[in-house]
Amino acid sequence: MSLVAVWSPLNGGTGSTMLAAALPIVLAMEYQTRVLLTHGGHAGERVELAFSDRKEMMDNALSFHDNGMDALERLSTSGRLNPENVRNYSVPLIAGRLDLLGGSRVLRTDLSANEQGATLMSRVLEASRHSHDVTVADAGNGAPGAADRAILNAADLVVIGMNQNLHLLETVLSKGGLPDEVKEKPCFYSIGRYDRECSATLQNIKRRFGLKGYAAGVPYCSGMTDAWNTRNVLMYMQRSRGGYGRKRWNSLYLAMQGLAQGIAEECGLPAVPAKARAMHALG
Repeated sequence: MSLVAVWSPLNGGTGSTMLAAALPIVLAMEYQTRVLLTHGGHAGERVELAFSDRKEMMDNALSFHDNGMDALERLSTSGRLNPENVRNYSVPLIAGRLDLLGGSRVLRTDLSANEQGATLMSRVLEASRHSHDVTVADAGNGAPGAADRAILNAADLVVIGMNQNLHLLETVLSKGGLPDEVKEKPCFYSIGRYDRECSATLQNIKRRFGLKGYAAGVPYCSGMTDAWNTRNVLMYMQRSRGGYGRKRWNSLYLAMQGLAQGIAEECGLPAVPAKARAMHALG
């Protein structure tokens, strides 16, 4: 029912792709929601890299005939695209809670092909509003391409990935660097590789640039880096939750959980069950 886009105006160094991969895991575990994760890139890129160590899953996710955006394109062309298709042609990461819709294997180079991909993305995202409670879509970094613009256009909320480099932030936030698709949207902000000792704190950044939305400082975490490199982010985030009583939450999971809570409140997602709230209090 809600679409959350994750995008960074910077070309890199913000951890926005990692954020886009980890955030839906937290939403699926902490809230009574069914979450879809997708992106505007090609098959095997972006958030798909977080999970592709599971060979049996990715064999399906990257199959032209069985799953992903290419299968939905064939259905859309024939006028048969519907919410059930989105569920059926996605790959379950957490059964009944989190699905991954892989990107297209078709390389779109000319303008008309790119616009065709944008139209498909718009139709798929519209269908996902009925197939899942919330969709998290990775819209990439830097100037958005056609499919990424479609994601930003359709989004109910945009999570903008940034860092603590004030020179770069000055360029994109103070000089009209945000695209038109983002300017009128509710926005949250994620400061990647956040260092609490740096003078560019969350509050200082918000005050300097007049940011009104929720801001989260997502710290560097070597465990997450290892999980990304081994394509094992799902298991890492599940371990980072802390087990019974939430006594071993790490700082990265806490930052993600705070961001997820803000999104849940903004988008009206179902509240955490009473049992889960009690476990959280024990931590």
